[in-house]
Amino acid sequence: MHDLVQRIKKPELCYVFARNAVERGHEDLALQAYRRAVDLRAEEHPVESQAELMALKSFYAYEEALSWQQGKRKRATGTWQMVNRLGILPTLQKRLASKNAAEVLPTLKEMKLEDYSFEAVAKDFPELLQAAA
Repeated sequence: MHDLVQRIKKPELCYVFARNAVERGHEDLALQAYRRAVDLRAEEHPVESQAELMALKSFYAYEEALSWQQGKRKRATGTWQMVNRLGILPTLQKRLASKNAAEVLPTLKEMKLEDYSFEAVAKDFPELLQAAA
């Protein structure tokens, strides 16, 4: 990750940086700023394990992909309602089973966030997801 992007400490500033980078023809820096925003937003939550942190990153990456597709900021309201109701890992299991998860995978690849997809997190932590079931 570029040093300029790494120095950003707030997710809102990542979006400003990304918009400016696109205007100046630096799409690669914009994609890094979106990734940094996902990381920063996920780190704001208290988590009990690395699996929960990665699941939160996948939820935020999902929001970024939705926003990218629609051209405006989009919140995954249903996902966050499930997190509040069920918990982080059970929500990840439900999102894996939904068809919406597969619809954003090409967008995640385009944004270079495919390692934050629901499937990638499930592949990295299969035992914890089975325990959450």
